[in-house]
Amino acid sequence: MLSELQASHYIDPAVFEREQTHIFSKLWIFAGLRTLLAEPDAFLTRTIGGIPIVIQNLSGVLKAFENQCAHRQMPLQFEEYGQRRLACRYHGWTYDADGRAKTIPDEQTLYRFTSEERSSLCLREFAIEVIGNLVFVNVHETPIPIEQQFTKEFREQLADISSHFSSQAIHTCVPARYNWKLNFENVLDANHVAYVHPRTFRPLIKNVAAQPAEIASETSVDDSELSSLSFCSTMAMSVQPWPWHAMVEQYGPEDTYHNYFIYPNVNFISVGGLVFLIQQFDPVAADRTEVRFTLMTAKEKQRIAALPAILWGHLKGEKRVLDEDLVLLEALQARLHAGGRPACHGTYETQLRRVADVYLRLMGDKA
Repeated sequence: MLSELQASHYIDPAVFEREQTHIFSKLWIFAGLRTLLAEPDAFLTRTIGGIPIVIQNLSGVLKAFENQCAHRQMPLQFEEYGQRRLACRYHGWTYDADGRAKTIPDEQTLYRFTSEERSSLCLREFAIEVIGNLVFVNVHETPIPIEQQFTKEFREQLADISSHFSSQAIHTCVPARYNWKLNFENVLDANHVAYVHPRTFRPLIKNVAAQPAEIASETSVDDSELSSLSFCSTMAMSVQPWPWHAMVEQYGPEDTYHNYFIYPNVNFISVGGLVFLIQQFDPVAADRTEVRFTLMTAKEKQRIAALPAILWGHLKGEKRVLDEDLVLLEALQARLHAGGRPACHGTYETQLRRVADVYLRLMGDKA
């Protein structure tokens, strides 16, 4: 069966711009971890649907604003993560918890705003939802209800597992020369593991060949619904024991691999309930993606002096697996061309066909 997606969906800059409008500017997009925003004025910055965003802990409440000063559009926060008041480094403007300009140095002398102009000096605010320790942002003026994108059962699953995160995490961002959709399709396709990861990932997984066929039956909602694209899958895996495992609060049964597919661009996995990895495929251009890794262990029962080294070691292992995928996906992207044949799907690729169907509906290309 031929895919409904054409090569143009992966290589055309015009299609990419429409995706920013119809998908990333309309859906709830994962932005970061609540655990990293626990302290006053802790912040993280992201770009969603082409809009620079800052999420900040303001008086104990998480707020999402456009990361541009109302004065001359200078970014309020430069770093990806940090702890700093919501203030512009260019001319010293500061903002309150509602995003209103709070103080403007030498306001009466230098600016002389009218009362109407002064009241309009406010940051654009965006909707925010926190599911467990996962923070989502929607930049649309009228956000869709989050239950339209994620079922109640799925949100409860995310809240449950993310409540086991340690407060420490390690991050990295890997540039890749392929379309973001190729990466999401790749993580849905367990059949490739035996061929692409025979020495890294495949030896850990049991009965991996059966997994793709099982995916199709795990979604209990209408196949045409957006919420059908986000779900959890589990499989048995062999987890090598390490002494530090006894020092954390393990999630779920031992030797289990949890895989959460969060549409449109996140694959969240748990290795034995001991290590958690969030992979996000951020679109940069039609042929470029930033793969963002956030990795943490389960909550510590006691202080683990070697935790930074443990996180670094696991991150390097996950990066090796990504590199194996990256070689093939970049080769695939480089050879896609206008007028080329669409992909041919087998019976096990039901979920890939579902993703394509809902994607075209979101894009307005299918009724």
